[in-house]
Amino acid sequence: MEKRTIKIAGAGLAGLTAAIDLAKAGFRVIVYEKASQVGGHYRENPQMLPNWFTKEDVIEELEKCGIKINWLNKIEECEINLVNQRIVIYGKNSPVGYTVLRGGLNSLEKSLASQAQSLGVEIITGSPINPEIQEKNIDIIATGISQPITVGYGRVYKGNFNPKKVKVFFNPNYTKGIGYGYLFPHSSSVATVKISRPFEEKELDLKENFEKFKKNFLADEIKEENFLYEFGTLRSFNVPKSAKQGKTLFVGEAAGFQDELFRFGMRYAIISGYLAAKSISEDLDYDLLWRKRFLNEFRRTARVRRAFADFKKQRFKGLPENSEIYIDIEKFKKIWLSDWFNFLLQIYPVYKNLIFSKYFLNTFCKVAKKFNLI
Repeated sequence: MEKRTIKIAGAGLAGLTAAIDLAKAGFRVIVYEKASQVGGHYRENPQMLPNWFTKEDVIEELEKCGIKINWLNKIEECEINLVNQRIVIYGKNSPVGYTVLRGGLNSLEKSLASQAQSLGVEIITGSPINPEIQEKNIDIIATGISQPITVGYGRVYKGNFNPKKVKVFFNPNYTKGIGYGYLFPHSSSVATVKISRPFEEKELDLKENFEKFKKNFLADEIKEENFLYEFGTLRSFNVPKSAKQGKTLFVGEAAGFQDELFRFGMRYAIISGYLAAKSISEDLDYDLLWRKRFLNEFRRTARVRRAFADFKKQRFKGLPENSEIYIDIEKFKKIWLSDWFNFLLQIYPVYKNLIFSKYFLNTFCKVAKKFNLI
């Protein structure tokens, strides 16, 4: 019996992954993309695919979803700058993450579109979907954010950079609330600098703070005469009770699937697209699939974000000033995925008021070092 035609709204990572897997399962697939070209909503922009959410390598995990990832660089070091402290996550045998290009001719979107079209998927660009009729006509909604939580402003520069090193900044003087800043090289000659803030905090001028941030932290690396172009971003995270409306499945940011702390969303976009395709092709409950796969991850990251927001509000009081912590990615993975770390996050409200005392955190750091945890 001939299988029905599947209609997907959005030719991003989630929509294209679903299209590829459904085409492999024998369905005719049509993808509607509102932009004039796949990946057209992005200027060429690198993003980090982190390598600590699961025990296996993230590229191996995602390629089990039936796609091929065309990553650019292995990231060997992620330097996290607080107020007067620095945490360096590095990789000896495993990368901290991978650089993936969004937008442009060599983007991951373009690669996935090519993979989909080779399987017979029809991609129709310049075709926005009417939200009033989407539930009746569209099987999978992969149209990106539904309600922005953070807004970002960034600039791309020429220069001399280390493409294997990323810098992240959580300084409350420049990035309020859940906002952050970063320096992310595309290559040895091009890099992106960006800061973000909560969407509702409109009194904070991102461009003004960007200039202060760049001057005070990146003056040696970024020269204004090497400016190429600027861009803006919106991000959303809001884990739903259900990612279905009638028979329509929501994937990626359209469902609110996003890491709450660093706003990593590529992995969740790809996995949710894969699970939506699996739900259709094998007649399985989509909500049960995504909950089993990463609901506990979302809960853990939400707990980390709430604790981290408190630390940031307190200007990381209690952590030793001018301190540096170096931790290998494999050790970081073990901590992140451990039951004891999850337990500490769950009981955090109990010891929340105690944790910001210098004595408490100094003692905790000494014990952690003694047991080779950091």
